[in-house]
Amino acid sequence: MHGYVPENIKKVYDLVLKNQLQTQKDMKEGASIRTISRNVENDFRLNGYSLVHSLGHGVGLDIHELPFINTKNDNNLKANMVVTNEPGIYLPGEFGVRIEDTVLITKSGCINLTKSDKNYIIVNSLSASKTYLT
Repeated sequence: MHGYVPENIKKVYDLVLKNQLQTQKDMKEGASIRTISRNVENDFRLNGYSLVHSLGHGVGLDIHELPFINTKNDNNLKANMVVTNEPGIYLPGEFGVRIEDTVLITKSGCINLTKSDKNYIIVNSLSASKTYLT
């Protein structure tokens, strides 16, 4: 890692990472999509943030498919579904943090298919001198 990451960004990143890792533990056959999503929304809210998009979605022939992983979906995950786990916090005009993986749901958990880097990745905006995390 090169560059300076401000503490306020690290705080948001760590919160997103904590929820992404917890969601990965919670995803398995029979798990309630609504409950998984609500857990992330509640933790974000307790820390003063919100989940402004779905926690994830199905992946198949199209990149965005059913099931949509959000609190409006009262279905359960099923074995052999391929879904994304992508919590994110976005502060317009400041920065955003999203950590995304694609997982295969199994009877006992999920298999992480993408294994995104969980370290800070700094992206410098070309139009400004600000530093951002992805």
